[in-house]
Amino acid sequence: MAAKLAVPHIDVGIVTDDREAALAFWSHYMGFPVQGEVSFPGLTVIRLQVGDAILRLCVKDEPVARKACAGGFDEETGLRYLTLTVHNLDELVAGAAARGYPVPYPPREIRPGHRVAQVQDGQGVTVELVEIAAS
Repeated sequence: MAAKLAVPHIDVGIVTDDREAALAFWSHYMGFPVQGEVSFPGLTVIRLQVGDAILRLCVKDEPVARKACAGGFDEETGLRYLTLTVHNLDELVAGAAARGYPVPYPPREIRPGHRVAQVQDGQGVTVELVEIAAS
């Protein structure tokens, strides 16, 4: 049985125990506006608008037992990266480097008209940035 999507996109949740660091990357650096938050026992969920999708920062009240690998996206199994198609790849990569965020994959053309790069949020999530030349 296939999923019958009521909304044609996927929302993603990222667990963190460092609210300020998560907001510094996802809201202040990436520019995704906070749409609200709701608290549960032991956890606060902050909703960020990412185009038509929602990114949920799930902020634990206490330190988590295990942290995600902060290395390359292919160093462990599981959800390891998000892809965003952008118009300002070079600007975002330069901004990440200037703020001290890892840039494991600098901008490069992977096929004619398609450039990619990767930046990391410092907490184990890699963001693949894709820029497609206008035709």
